[in-house]
Amino acid sequence: MYKYRVLMTSVGASLGAKNIQAMKASYADKVWVLGVDIYHNHNAQSLADKFITVPSGDSSDYIDKICNAIKKYNINRVLPCSDEEAISLSKNKEIIENLGAKLLTTKDSTIKIMSNKISTYKLLKENNIEVPYYKELSDYVQLDHYVEEFYKNYGSFVIKEPEARGNRGTVLVDQNINGLVDYMGSREIHAGLSHYKNNIRPNLDNKFPKIITERLYAPAYDIDILAKNGNIIHAVPRERINPAGLPYKGNIIRNSQSLIKLATQVAKVLNLSYLYDLDVMTKKDGTPVILEVNPRPSGSCVASMECGIPLYKDLLRLPDTNNFNKVKTPKDGTIILPIVDCNIILPK
Repeated sequence: MYKYRVLMTSVGASLGAKNIQAMKASYADKVWVLGVDIYHNHNAQSLADKFITVPSGDSSDYIDKICNAIKKYNINRVLPCSDEEAISLSKNKEIIENLGAKLLTTKDSTIKIMSNKISTYKLLKENNIEVPYYKELSDYVQLDHYVEEFYKNYGSFVIKEPEARGNRGTVLVDQNINGLVDYMGSREIHAGLSHYKNNIRPNLDNKFPKIITERLYAPAYDIDILAKNGNIIHAVPRERINPAGLPYKGNIIRNSQSLIKLATQVAKVLNLSYLYDLDVMTKKDGTPVILEVNPRPSGSCVASMECGIPLYKDLLRLPDTNNFNKVKTPKDGTIILPIVDCNIILPK
C-alpha cells in the first residue's frame, strides 16, 4: 500500500526524470508517482509508475484533465513544477482538495504576487528586502527615457516582461558589448546600445507595463526554500555554475548566512508553505539581491537532495505535521555536476 500517491507536473524537463527518481526514493516503497507533461517523454514514462500527457497549464481544459487524473489514480498529493501550472492549480485549489488531494503550493493571491516581478519587487522593497534598482515602464516614452538614464548612470540596463518565465524576453544592454553576443547558451539577449536601438527597440512589442533594472552579475544562485506558514524548514543556497541557469551545468553549495537570511525574510513576508525556488544575483558592489521568487520548485532542486537534504520527504509530510528533523548542512563548496547516463527501456 502506497502512503503517498503523487501527481508531478512538467516531468519532461531536463531533470524531470531525476526528480521522479528522487520523489520515489523519498520514502522507499511508499511513494507512487503519476508524471504528467504536455509532451510524451520516454524517460519519464519509464521511471514514473504512470505517465500521461496533459494540455498546457494555461489551457481551458487543463484543470479538468488534472481532476480526472486525481480521481482515476487516487492521487493524494499534487506538485506543480511549472509556473503556468502553479498559477492554474492555485486558482482551483479548493476543487482539487475537495477531491482528496493536497495541492503542494500556496494560495492564489500569493502566487499572483510571485508571478509578477513588479508586484514581487514592490512587496519585498516595502519590507526592506534587497531587490535590484528598477523602474516600472507604462509606455514607450518612459521606456526610452529610462533607457537613456540607466545607460548614462550605469553603462548598462536590463529590460524584462514582468510575467515572463525565467530569462525569456530578457534584453541586457551593456557599454562593453558590441553588436549581439550569446550568453551562456541561454534565451537572454545581450547587446550593445547601437544594436539595441537599431534592431531590438523597433521590434519590441507594445505590451506594457515592462520593467527596467540595473544589470546584475555572477555569482547567481538558486535557493531551495521549504517552509510552512512562513517559517523556514530547509534553505539551501546553490551557486549556479552557469549563471544563466539553463542549460543546467551544475551547482556549488554555499553556506552563506546572508543568502539564508534573504530566504528566511522572503518566506516570512510571503507567508510561504511548501517548496519554492528563489533566484538571486549580485550587485556590482557584491550585495546579493532577489531576482525572482518562483511559484514552484526549481527543476534542479534534486541537487540539494543528492546532498542529503530531504526536500521531497519533508514536502510530502508537510500538510500533516509541524515536526521536522534538522539535517546536516552540506559542506560549503560541495560541487554537484550533471552526468550523462543511459536509461534502457525494453520493448513491451
